[in-house]
Parts: sequence; C-alpha cells; structure tokens
Amino acid sequence: MDDIFERFETEVKRGVMQVAVMCLLEKERYGYDIIKSLKDAGLGVEEGTLYPILRRLEDESILSSRWVTEGPRPRKYYTITDYGREIRGKLLESMRSIELAMGNLENDMNGVN
Repeated sequence: MDDIFERFETEVKRGVMQVAVMCLLEKERYGYDIIKSLKDAGLGVEEGTLYPILRRLEDESILSSRWVTEGPRPRKYYTITDYGREIRGKLLESMRSIELAMGNLENDMNGVN
C-alpha cells in the first residue's frame, strides 16, 4: 500500500511543484533560493527534481533565465515570462476547481450535504 500511495503522491506533487515554481518566480530567483522558499512553504524539493522542472519550463517559454557571474560563483536566475503568467493563471484556476470538486466528493462520501 505504501508504494501505491508514494507513487500517487509523487504524481500529484510533480504538477503542484511546477505551479509553485511559477508562483515564486514573479521575483527573480536562483536555484538554491527557490529550493529554500519551497521548503519554507512546506513543499520540500531536491535539486535533482527542481532543475529539470526549471529547464522544462524554460524550454516551454514559461520562464526565462540569465546568468550572473559576479560574486564568488556564477548563478542562473529565473523569472516568469508574460506567457508563463497566463499559463499560471489558468493552472491556478484549474487547481481551485479541482479542489472544489474534491471537497464536494469528500462531502458526498461522508454524507455531508
């Protein structure tokens, strides 16, 4: 049972993580800052999970990035694009709709009107 739960939870978190990243990147941030902010929000993520998400969102023109080479080490900063804002808005609306539907189903399951 634990394996099935973990698989389902991973699938849900993958979609949520993409939207969470889009929400964070209204302000320009670099990878470690994103990881810390997600963790502070209760959405822990590993580097090996975050960076593929960032690359995919950048490839889809949802995010843009720039390298900053000043300082002790180069950092790649990410921010959401105008197109990404449109996508984020639609995804947040969809997530709210899903949450409402799931609440209704849970109420029906529990006999609550």
